[in-house]
Amino acid sequence: MPDQLIVCKGCGFAADEEKRDGETGGAHLLKQLEAKYADWPHKDELTIKTTGCLCICDQPCAIAFVGTGKPTYLFADLDPTTSAADLLTAADLYLDSNDGMVSAYWLPSELQSRRIARIPPAPFGQG
Repeated sequence: MPDQLIVCKGCGFAADEEKRDGETGGAHLLKQLEAKYADWPHKDELTIKTTGCLCICDQPCAIAFVGTGKPTYLFADLDPTTSAADLLTAADLYLDSNDGMVSAYWLPSELQSRRIARIPPAPFGQG
């Protein structure tokens, strides 16, 4: 299964601005990502999925990178109008790393302080 970039569609544009012109920040970010993803060379290695809520509502807009045997990364407090290109750059780093470990220093500068958590992969195959 390809790795995933999961976008929280319920996220607002900011903690005090849920919608802009009737659209959530998460839905706006998703549209921005899909437009750039269409020409992205690694789209067969990573899918974009959505979820209703990532439960980090005080720091919208949020996404997660999830991969089999790789850590999950949670990013929040993203600007849904400007983050799409940086997220695909981070996705390149995630895909290029066999174990999914991506140093914050390698991330685009706008994402370095937006990484909230790195969750270890589940230990599959252990009883």
